[in-house]
Amino acid sequence: MDEKKLFIAQMDKLIKYGRENGNLVTKQDVDTFFKDIPFDDEKKQLIYNFLYDSRIGVDEPFDFDEVLDEEDVDFLQMYIDELEDVKKYTQKEKHDILKRYASGETSLKESLIESYLHDIVDMSKLYTGSGVPIEDLIGEGNVALAVILESLDPKSSARELDGFITDSIMSAMEELLYDDNNETAKSNTWAENANEVLDKAKELYETLQRNITIEELCKFGDFEEDFIKEVLQITGGIEIIDYKP
Repeated sequence: MDEKKLFIAQMDKLIKYGRENGNLVTKQDVDTFFKDIPFDDEKKQLIYNFLYDSRIGVDEPFDFDEVLDEEDVDFLQMYIDELEDVKKYTQKEKHDILKRYASGETSLKESLIESYLHDIVDMSKLYTGSGVPIEDLIGEGNVALAVILESLDPKSSARELDGFITDSIMSAMEELLYDDNNETAKSNTWAENANEVLDKAKELYETLQRNITIEELCKFGDFEEDFIKEVLQITGGIEIIDYKP
């Protein structure tokens, strides 16, 4: 169980690294993140597949067009056309505006918002294919941006402010992906939920004193069956759960 939790933790770190790196990792990155965990070529391919499902390319950029449906494509093109007249700011320009705005130059608010509009489009693509229209994701991101700007800490560096804004926008989008009644999934990361599957499986196994089924674990831990199967697949299976792919 401990090795599987280590695997889940490294998977979570790799995904975060990939998103910070423009939704891209290399095969060497994969080897580096899992250097302390033995795995064969089959397991490595599972990792590549999981990265793809998380919208992260391996050795080449992820092609978001592959997962966009027709309605998303139409809206995205229309929205991008509307942004043609909005300046694309360099990172240096954005950081300069950030620091000045956080320090009290509130007249820069419109420019600061503009500096993130193209970024919000890119962020929304991370969650395409999830059942939430890209129009809603972009709208939620834009609303979150306007709210976030009222709570910037002038003592933070420009890089920290940028990270805070980006994380907050992505968190707002992620909330759209979860069922309103599933507070656990809403508040936890993938890794936290995956670890809970491991913990609940062990607890149920010790209670029943026998191997358990996915159906039993679903009821005991209030998990979705597809999520349990995802955890089993990416970790290489859990000995106490009867499951055949």
